[in-house]
Amino acid sequence: MIEVVDPGRYTSIQDRGRPGFERFGIPPGGAVDWFAASVANHLVGNEPDAALIEATTSGPTLRFQSEATIAVTGGHCPDAGFPSWRAHRVDAGFALDLGRVSPGLRSYIAVRGGIEVPLVLGSRSLCAIGAFGGGVGRPLQKGDRLAIGATVSSPAVSEQWPESHRLPIRGPWEVHVVPGPHPDAFDPSAFQRLSATACLVTPALDRMGMRLDTPGLRLDATEILTTPMTAGAIQVTPSGGLIALLADHPTTGGYPVIASVITADLPLLGQARPGDTVRFRDVGLAEAARLWRRLSGWLDLSA
Repeated sequence: MIEVVDPGRYTSIQDRGRPGFERFGIPPGGAVDWFAASVANHLVGNEPDAALIEATTSGPTLRFQSEATIAVTGGHCPDAGFPSWRAHRVDAGFALDLGRVSPGLRSYIAVRGGIEVPLVLGSRSLCAIGAFGGGVGRPLQKGDRLAIGATVSSPAVSEQWPESHRLPIRGPWEVHVVPGPHPDAFDPSAFQRLSATACLVTPALDRMGMRLDTPGLRLDATEILTTPMTAGAIQVTPSGGLIALLADHPTTGGYPVIASVITADLPLLGQARPGDTVRFRDVGLAEAARLWRRLSGWLDLSA
């Protein structure tokens, strides 16, 4: 059992999400930095879809009431006094105080056996907009108690996860995209002008998405019919601003999408902080597939 002594700023239970329910208005959700979350589960010997804890900006203080094996990945937690990116055995009574997350924005705490909360529509992830999942239908609060799942068979990884097999957690960011799917809504030079612009991450940022300022750039677009949306879609608003969608994105939207972030680079957006700059770079489907295979070569993410 784990006691939440201090929940931090925004801490929730996440896993790989619940894709397939978008037609009912339910976002897929899951860990925003899915790669760091997958590594954390791998380090403690969990299955890739095991539930874990996602912390944003300022992490929680957790007291473990029994022995446990844990790992922390993702954004750096300099105040924790706890080595990240490797598995550790902790004793009953141990208190993990994650503290601030910087550089990076989100950190992940995996516990061997996973966080044991009920499955809702095939996932344990919190769906905040629907107030379900995550065990309590909301971010964690002081006094919450989290059960740990049954022992797993795979061994924990005691060695440090190599830095060569991690993604950046500090900007400025170069994020690969594919154009579209609404090229006819923009003038022919719009995508090239976007690629030449350093976009600024604004404080308007949460698990649904982030607003980006584009100094010196205005992208005009024609209206489109409401259309399905996915994580990584870069919408252009009527004012010419940008919204990059993340894990809890709306399932439909009426703003045209000028480009979509490739799956392998979604974790980069998940770690971008207000004030960071992001540049979008065009990449073909073949290169997008190669970058995905690179991550799969570091860790088997196909399960």
